[in-house]
This record gives sequence, C-alpha cells and structure tokens, in this order.
Amino acid sequence: MARPATVLAAALLALAGAACRRGPEAAAPAPATATGTPAPSSAATPTAPAEASRLVEPEAIRFASRVVATGTLRAHQAAALAMAVPGILARIAVERGQEVNEGALLATLDSAAAAAAVAQAEAGLAAARAQLAIAQDGLDRVNRLRGEESATEAQAVQARGQRDLSAAQVSACEAQLRQARVQLDHHQLRAPFAGVVTRIPEGTGLTVAPGTPLVTLLSHRQLRLETSLTQEEAAEVHVGARATVHVPATGARTDAATVTVVVPAVDAQTNRVPVEISVPNDDGRFLPNSSARAELAAAAERDAWRVPASAMVQREGGFAVWVAGADGTARALAVRLLAEEGSSAVVSLASGWPVGLRVVARPPVGIAEGTLVAEARR
Repeated sequence: MARPATVLAAALLALAGAACRRGPEAAAPAPATATGTPAPSSAATPTAPAEASRLVEPEAIRFASRVVATGTLRAHQAAALAMAVPGILARIAVERGQEVNEGALLATLDSAAAAAAVAQAEAGLAAARAQLAIAQDGLDRVNRLRGEESATEAQAVQARGQRDLSAAQVSACEAQLRQARVQLDHHQLRAPFAGVVTRIPEGTGLTVAPGTPLVTLLSHRQLRLETSLTQEEAAEVHVGARATVHVPATGARTDAATVTVVVPAVDAQTNRVPVEISVPNDDGRFLPNSSARAELAAAAERDAWRVPASAMVQREGGFAVWVAGADGTARALAVRLLAEEGSSAVVSLASGWPVGLRVVARPPVGIAEGTLVAEARR
C-alpha cells in the first residue's frame, strides 16, 4: 500500500521542477470574457470629423409671383321669384332646367277678376273723358258769350270749375286704370334676367300667397368665384388682374377670368381678405355652386433668388436664410418667401443680395448666429 503513494509524490515533484525551468516569459494567456471573445483594447478609437457645410451661390432670376386660392362658383345673378299678389296658380310656363331670356313668361295666376277690374277702369276713364269734353264745350260757350257781354262773370267761373273738375276726374280714372293693369301684370311671373330655371312648382291649382317663392332662376353664363386671400397676398392683387380658374372635379378650365372685387377690409372671422373673380361661362362648362381653384399673377416680374429650401428658417414671424461670408461664420439673412419649388425656394430682398454672401446648403444641426460653417479645404 505504500508503493502507490511513493509514485504519486514523485510525479508531483517532477511537475514542479518543470514549471520552475520555464521562466517568466511563459506567462499564462489573458482569460476570455464572459461571451468567449477577447477583451477589448484600452486605447479609445478617435471619431471622424463632421462633414463641413456646403456653401452655394444664390441663383438670380426674374420671378412673377402667383397666388392660388380656392372657393365656390356662384351665379352672377340668382333669385327665388314670387308673385306680388295672391291668387290661384293657373299655369307653369317653363320646365326645370330650361334656359330663358329676360322677360320670358314663367307662370301665371288666374286673372279673371284682375282683367275685369281693368275693363271697369277703362270704362270709367271713357266716361270721365266724355264728361270733360262736355265741360270744356260749356266753358268755350261761356267765354264766347262773355265776349259779347251776354254771360256774367259768375257763369264763367262756374263753367271753368266744371271743366277743371272733369279734368281731375279723368286723371283719377287714368290712375285707376294704371293700377288695374299693374295688378293684372302681377298675375304673371316673368324672368327679370336671362338664366336657367332650377326650381318650379309641383303643379297648378295651388293657392299662392304674395312673396311665396315659385320659380328659382339663376344666370349661369357669367359666374363669380368667391374666395379669400391672406393680407399679404391681397396687397399684391388688383382689380382687373387676369386669373386661371380650374374645377378639379370636371376638368373645366379658363384663362379668361378677371378679378372684379378686392374688399378693402379683413373678414373678422377668417382674418382674410374677401375677393371675387368673374368667370365667363358662355359654353356652360362651369356649374354654379361647384368648388373651383384660381391661380392669378399677384404682381409684375421682379428680381428674385433661388436658394436651397433646406437653408430656410422661420424667424420673428417671417423667413430668413442661413448665409456665410468670407469668414465662414453663419448668420440669418431676412428674406421674403415668394414660392417653394421642390427642394428650392424663391426669395426676394428689398435691397438686393449682399455681395460676398453665400447660402448654407446643408445647415448643421444646432446652427446659430456665429456658427463656423466654412467649407472644408480641398
């Protein structure tokens, strides 16, 4: 039993001697990380410098600003027409959708009583005129007798008064006849303007009260587009300016529209300026009460500059563009935005573009006044 212990002891002694002979250069390798990958080096990797902003020259152009607005096409004239007198609806002279001329008959009431009143007034006038003729003849006779000193002054005064009374009765009968004829005319409803009929009664025989709408008529050969603009846009639009009107739903389009009204006041509810545009519609391509889009030139051509839209910024209720001079420091240049064209913006300045300033095409994050944005040297 002692022999195995002796062998184990000898083996341990041999291993210890071998370790002593290997020396310090045979140090053990670094232990692996928990994931089995080598431990990272303690030296930090430097970060790459950020890309310098590109500076570009603004493109000088001639620009005519355009204003786009949407609104509703209204008929130039529209009316719900009614009778002025009561009566029974006897006839409807038009159909829905029919186009009529000014003065065309639309509907009539039963006019038998009104026609009889006219006839009675005509008869009364004829009697009054006959009475006037008799009175005038009597006055002429008295005047001749007065010349012969065969009639008294009292007779002359009486004859003259009788003639004047008869003349007054004629005037009264003429007025009664005119009134009767007006009443008879009011039994007919006529078109006050040319247009298209959009509404009619369902049938005849109805008892019609004065003021009750019977026929709706609107003029569709001349329309007006009711829209509004911002105060800034309205300041550059004038009466008489040409406009292009387009209806997206039907594709109807005209370049012959004209601005007719620019209200010199701001609507209290919308804070916009009401504008009306006259739209010719002789061929009926536009439908009243449809939505339309108008595009109009707001002003004559002016000097402007095209710059990258990325350089634009809103400041103090307006717009500015980031620029840099020879020293490479950024500053915001106040401009007026005229239009946006994809990745570009069109701007204007009251005194022209300052010499030596270029636009910061890609402003760095956090750019501020004085930020160094000069291009990297090549």
